[in-house]
Amino acid sequence: MLDEIPLLLLIVIFNLIGGVLSVLGAAIFLLLKETQRDWITPKLVSFAIGTLLGASFLSLLPHAVMDKTADIHAIFITVLGGLIFFFLLEKLVLWRHCHATHEDQHLHTNHHSAGSLILVGDGVHNFID
Repeated sequence: MLDEIPLLLLIVIFNLIGGVLSVLGAAIFLLLKETQRDWITPKLVSFAIGTLLGASFLSLLPHAVMDKTADIHAIFITVLGGLIFFFLLEKLVLWRHCHATHEDQHLHTNHHSAGSLILVGDGVHNFID
């Protein structure tokens, strides 16, 4: 049955389904109690990170290495550099956030709002895609 539908139409249909499900998931997440959101946010973020790392290391990197014209050392140096860069970026943002929190206690009441912001932003991003 799927063979009869044009490929472009299938792409549009599945993107719409994925976008609607993402926004629906973000809406359901916002309806949870704050204690439930605080409990589930680290688990969802870990799942997202694992999915992205799995996609890159198990699917994309083998294809890049199989390319006969690719410089394997450059590929792995780029991956290692990216991991180190984003690790340091995360530590810098967390360090700055913690220092700003101590100075401005009245402005920062919820330390876990970043997870909610990421999930909602990702849902909207996926819907727009």
